[in-house]
Amino acid sequence: MFQILKKENSYRKLFIAGIINGVGDRFSQVAMLALILNITGSGLSVGITMALRMLPFLLFGPFSSSMAERWTRKKLLQFTDFSRALIAVSFLFIQSADDMWIIYIGSFLLSCGEALYGPTRKTSIPAIIQSVHMKEVNSWEQVSVGFVLIVGALSGGIVSFFFGAKAAFSVNILSFLFAGLIIRTIPSLESNEPINNKEKDKKHTGRMFSLVMASSFLLMLITFDVLVPLVNGIENILLSVYAVQTFHAGDLGVGILYSVLGTGFIISPLLTKWITGRFLSVAFMCLFMEGVILSGISQSNSFGLVVILFGILTIFSGVGNTLLDTAVMQTLPPKFHGLYFGLSATIANTFIGISMFMTGVLLEFISPRMMGLIGGIFYLSLGIIYYLWTLHMNLSVEKNKLATVAEN
Repeated sequence: MFQILKKENSYRKLFIAGIINGVGDRFSQVAMLALILNITGSGLSVGITMALRMLPFLLFGPFSSSMAERWTRKKLLQFTDFSRALIAVSFLFIQSADDMWIIYIGSFLLSCGEALYGPTRKTSIPAIIQSVHMKEVNSWEQVSVGFVLIVGALSGGIVSFFFGAKAAFSVNILSFLFAGLIIRTIPSLESNEPINNKEKDKKHTGRMFSLVMASSFLLMLITFDVLVPLVNGIENILLSVYAVQTFHAGDLGVGILYSVLGTGFIISPLLTKWITGRFLSVAFMCLFMEGVILSGISQSNSFGLVVILFGILTIFSGVGNTLLDTAVMQTLPPKFHGLYFGLSATIANTFIGISMFMTGVLLEFISPRMMGLIGGIFYLSLGIIYYLWTLHMNLSVEKNKLATVAEN
């Protein structure tokens, strides 16, 4: 994996930039979540904030591909980094519960940038790397997520705990600036394939619908993007609630839980490298195991055990994410990567937002442990359903079918 990172020079810079702005964003997020709970004491406020962070994906996610074609991917990534640095300055003015409007608006605007940044960055990956390195690079993506969680969340919790939320917000501002400067050094993030003219580009959007209808593989992925985020949203809210309210561990507890998630993502490639086939089946077996562990977490009375279980859960999550992304990149025609990843991010983040808002509302009536158990059972059920679905699917056949539809 390290040799591949050394060979893929453009991806290495994209990887480093992603870690830097990701770490800074985690500094801000940990401080923000703890600050909200401390000044309002309301899980609903957390739910509203997290939901507002997801809403821009519904509004802007579908347009990330067309904007990247107009500006180039490199310019779009730079713009989102530098603009988010300016927006993040607003968090320095938060003083009390009366300033919650700053958190709501600032979170929304920051997520507008992420809604454009995320799909554009992901689409850039298969365009700038050698295809034989696909699985290893997707493993690095999980390492990136893990490193961001460990360094960003744990350090963010520590900095916020000892120096206050404003120190964490300041790190976030600087991280966006440095990440944007690194993106500037990448020669290009565009594919070597000829750029389609506008008339052909307009047809791609319509063809994407035809692809989904013609392929059980894509239909599976779209339903996956709808259903699995419903549990992701529960997890996102429960992480902070477990740390601050259930186990009374404060800012540091939030940082510890997020950082152990990062450890799981970093460990996951050690398992992924041994998987050479049946990517989809293994991915959904991992989803089933996530359900088992999440159910166990909901019944634990020990914060230490919860920390360990979340780490194990994330190992399975990292393996599953890597295998699914690799299957998509290898199966879907490259010219549709931008449209697909934009659509996927839009659907997934929209439903995560809905889930987080509803979780915040339900926590006013249902205990956090019961919410966790519900999420675990849902994961278990989805893991079984999707695993059975894959038993009747051949990715080679799906790839040929998609290629045929794309050419017509």
